[in-house]
Amino acid sequence: MSGILARNHNVTMMVLAAILLLYGLAPVSAVVTYKPGVKPGDTATYGQVKADWKSDNAPFSPVKDFLGISSITVSILNVAETDVTARQTFNYPNGTTRSIVWVEDVQSGDGNMSSAIAWIIAGSLVAPDPLYESSSASTIGETVQGVYAGSIRTVNIINSTQPEPGGFCKFLRVWDQNTGIMLGFGLNYTVSNANYHVSASASMQMTRTSLWTLLEHTTTRAPSPIFGLAVFLAAIASASAYALHGKRRLVEDL
Repeated sequence: MSGILARNHNVTMMVLAAILLLYGLAPVSAVVTYKPGVKPGDTATYGQVKADWKSDNAPFSPVKDFLGISSITVSILNVAETDVTARQTFNYPNGTTRSIVWVEDVQSGDGNMSSAIAWIIAGSLVAPDPLYESSSASTIGETVQGVYAGSIRTVNIINSTQPEPGGFCKFLRVWDQNTGIMLGFGLNYTVSNANYHVSASASMQMTRTSLWTLLEHTTTRAPSPIFGLAVFLAAIASASAYALHGKRRLVEDL
């Protein structure tokens, strides 16, 4: 009887070992949760706004809303489940302002916020998560550290280059990984052919926010990804060429 019990015990242990091995080797699929990382009352101000537009016959500038801007402020008005409502204020050097209110679903990407410039995405995403719960959504290219608005932050980056006939469109976007708020963007678009020449560029970076505390003393400052790539000048109107050609529409309502 003891021999039978011993054999049964050994079989049980072998089965358990096999199960543990199976689960240990099985691939683990991380489930992405799309929830806002911001709350009502949060604010962010973007300075160092630069925009430039040159064309010999294009009907409008895709970066027109950023020409002559001194700073941009985003204020979170309301958060309901996956929807974020915010007021975006454009500040001009002469003291005048212009404001719009938009609503963004950080899970689906639906809303009236610019499709090219996602000012708010879900918090706690990490590369290579898609920006939204959609098979067509862009995916985060890398998650690194950088200094933004006076603090070392873990950031999510999408840096893309889209070839165009006679040119290209480079587009860099950086978000805070914890809160999902945009930290900066940059775009450089150039196309030159027999019919016309057009170039558009713009860049911007968060300079002040209520979302985190400034570091008073930073002995080792991690480099900010936006600085290294924003030298090529970036623009919030990614797809300027597409709007001009009438082929695509990435940025029309910024």
